[in-house]
Amino acid sequence: MPSSTSSIRYLRMRHGVTEADTLRRSCSTLLPMPSDAPVDLTSLAFACSVDPLLLLDESGRILALNPAAERLSSAPGATARGRPVDEVLRPDPPLGALLEQVLRDRAPRALPPDLALHLANERVVLAEGHLSPLVDPAGACAAVLLALRDVTEQRRAAQAAREQGARLHAAVEALDVGFVIYDAEERLCFFNTAYKSLYPECAAAIQIGNTFEDVVREGCRNGIHLHSGLSEDEWVAGRLAEHRRPGEVYVRRFGDRWITLKGCRLADGSFVGLRIDTTELKEAELDLERERQFIRLVLDTIPIIVTVKARDGRMKLVSKGYAELYDTTPEGAVGKTLADLPHSHAELSTIGEMDREVLARMQRVSRVQPITRPNGNVRWMSIIKVPLVEQDGTTHILAIGTDITAQREHEEHMAATIAELERQKEAIADQLAVIQRQQALIRALSTPILQVAEGVLAVPLIGALDDARAADVTSKLLDEVVRTGARFAIIDVTGVESVDAATADHLVRIVRAIRLLGASGVLTGIGPAVAQSMCGLGVDLSGVTTHGDLRAGIEVCLRAPGARR
Repeated sequence: MPSSTSSIRYLRMRHGVTEADTLRRSCSTLLPMPSDAPVDLTSLAFACSVDPLLLLDESGRILALNPAAERLSSAPGATARGRPVDEVLRPDPPLGALLEQVLRDRAPRALPPDLALHLANERVVLAEGHLSPLVDPAGACAAVLLALRDVTEQRRAAQAAREQGARLHAAVEALDVGFVIYDAEERLCFFNTAYKSLYPECAAAIQIGNTFEDVVREGCRNGIHLHSGLSEDEWVAGRLAEHRRPGEVYVRRFGDRWITLKGCRLADGSFVGLRIDTTELKEAELDLERERQFIRLVLDTIPIIVTVKARDGRMKLVSKGYAELYDTTPEGAVGKTLADLPHSHAELSTIGEMDREVLARMQRVSRVQPITRPNGNVRWMSIIKVPLVEQDGTTHILAIGTDITAQREHEEHMAATIAELERQKEAIADQLAVIQRQQALIRALSTPILQVAEGVLAVPLIGALDDARAADVTSKLLDEVVRTGARFAIIDVTGVESVDAATADHLVRIVRAIRLLGASGVLTGIGPAVAQSMCGLGVDLSGVTTHGDLRAGIEVCLRAPGARR
């Protein structure tokens, strides 16, 4: 083999074999040339290359090495030249077999991708490069150029990037939310398992390379849009519009699921999205909304008014009935204070006083309060206020009011009615007193007790003889018998039209009462009809003196022994 110095000077390219200009290209960076640079630019390039370059003979011994190779191997050129390259650099795998192939084929070969150099001080360098034959004009292989590049940091960075990528991929797969990336042309680039599981209707189209529209239309073919009432094209248009408007958060229903969609656009136009199954959260939200609407329905239906106020007096909850008192809506009243509503000064004072009392005593307070509506009408309200304390200790004021205007008007009407009845009662009592006096006078006039002779009294009865009149006649007649010392008391029943059992019993009792006073009772004036009635009733008149008329009775009494005319 020619000397290395002479061989380097006349190398040239031939049939793809590297010569001097190839050597220059293998040097990634040339150091600045001094002004007195030698004419042998090839040697200068070899020496100034920042990449390690070595010239080997056919046996693999080092013929020459540049300063970069010396630094790599930590061996000065004088000690490295003449030694096998596998001994100096200790490559793994060794370069012997590859060198033989280069010499045989007279063609450059790349070094093994996993080449490692086990250098001094236990230093390991990962390298890449090539072996190139250097052919002289005679066709002989003058040397083999070993060009190396230290890629240790590059490989470590690449390995770290792969590991980081693997960790990132594992982390994304571990997420319980869907993760997806579409490129700027809306083609699917990446997705995790959770993303695919969220859209079972779209699963067949969730493949790398398919467009977002492909995925959406696959879902439509499986009925993912039917709940919306939209056509397939309308549904697809809506989803595409949302996809092309990243940055916003959407909550959408897909079949029986609710999914929250979040996305953003990267600098290269790619779309990164998160898909979160919020079905339970949304159903809970819907349940709360239904409960809120039900409570609102109850509040707006019950015939009472309800308000909840914060400590600062602002309305937090207002029933429809309360809002209507002030010609507003529950929504319009929430957040306002009493001063914002058209109360009168007196009403504000009373309501404010009740609020302060509730907060101070933390007890129930009740009042009956007039409320003036904007149209001037006054409604009377029975108001109960109680403290309402949340779990965190926040205190509100719960007010429950009942419109008692009709009740109050009814009570006022009843009071007026009662007063009128009392007045009428007094008037009737006065009339009754007059009537009673008149009745007493009538009874006195209708039942006169006449002294027809000394020792003889006569009582003409006219009309019916009821219990009250019988008692009155008996009492007066007995008193008169005692007062006058009469021996006879004649009871004339000529004026009695009919006699029933009660009347007959009264007559017999009067006669017997007279007898108990030592006088004789005489019945006169019993006509045929009365006689028949008394017989039919079986009235016992034994021991009772009777005469046809009053005159006959008087005559008999006057003829009796001891009677005086």
